Amino acid sequence: MQRQDPKLRRTHKITIMLNDYEAAAFDRFCKRYKVANRAKIVREAIISKVHADIDRNYPTLFDQAELDKL
Repeated sequence: MQRQDPKLRRTHKITIMLNDYEAAAFDRFCKRYKVANRAKIVREAIISKVHADIDRNYPTLFDQAELDKL
């Protein structure tokens, strides 16, 4: 077994709450696609959203109003 890089070790815990409909939808998804690791699917969804928002809102040298004038 390989030793994991200490920087990649998951030490921060996040707890979320779902309503009945969200929980049922998530359960159906996991059952339909035979998801064994539910934490992994949630983690990947969150990080995918974060990366998409970062890519969409990357810092620029100029304000948006100045870029619109070009």
